[in-house]
Amino acid sequence: MENLMERVQKALRKEFSSKELLLQYAGGGRVGGWIISKSFDGLTAEERQQRIWKLFDACLTEKDRGHIVGFLTFTPLEKKLAFDDDFDAFDGSMKRKSISASKATTVKRTRNGVVNRRRSAGNGHVARK
Repeated sequence: MENLMERVQKALRKEFSSKELLLQYAGGGRVGGWIISKSFDGLTAEERQQRIWKLFDACLTEKDRGHIVGFLTFTPLEKKLAFDDDFDAFDGSMKRKSISASKATTVKRTRNGVVNRRRSAGNGHVARK
């Protein structure tokens, strides 16, 4: 018999490849993760979530859907901008521990498209990366 993680992955693989999916247990029998797909290009965050939940509605029971924490959605370019190519390291740290607020990175796009990345120094000050 398939576990929840396998059922969620099977549902998502109807529209996404395995390399686009990163699923993990969120504790308490819940599942969440990330989906990084070119197919999200041009879609709003709401449209992306509607697409995912439409899959879940069609493929999972109500009980299974109740154990899904959520999925973050990115295009490959958004992933690169947000994680500065450190997504694998980020994923590894998420599996080992929760993210500390003192090490949060913020990304701000300016009017001319320049990306400004700032990392909290942990002492109330913001340090340039």
